[in-house]
Amino acid sequence: MSLRVKLILIGILLLLALATTAIAANATYQAVQRFQQQKALAAAADVRTIRPWMTIPYIARYYHVPEAYLYHSLHIYDTHPPRHATLHALAIRFNRPVDELVHQVQTAILNYRKQHPTKFRYPPRIAAQDTDPAHTSGRMWL
Repeated sequence: MSLRVKLILIGILLLLALATTAIAANATYQAVQRFQQQKALAAAADVRTIRPWMTIPYIARYYHVPEAYLYHSLHIYDTHPPRHATLHALAIRFNRPVDELVHQVQTAILNYRKQHPTKFRYPPRIAAQDTDPAHTSGRMWL
């Protein structure tokens, strides 16, 4: 192979490597942006962060809504509801689409907040506030 062909081939490979790097950097940047947005929504207890892997007790605790209210809004009237079942598992069990179940939970939380505006803390207490030693369990550090 001549020197000129080798230089052209190396130049093409270098451009290909640079293009691949630029595409990967852009994808990483967008992933970080989505993560930060999701984190901000979660910190504000926005109902759009509800996912099919969540359970009713977890949602009730995180969004400050009674479990019984959520079960009732989903039309689950069992005397012993499936506490550790995810929304996905509940959708399968009750033969409903997962997205519909998630939407029903989101709507129930928003309705509960409208009916009980003083019970909802917006935004929820941030974990960083709990790390101050003077405020931990009422103890004073000397």
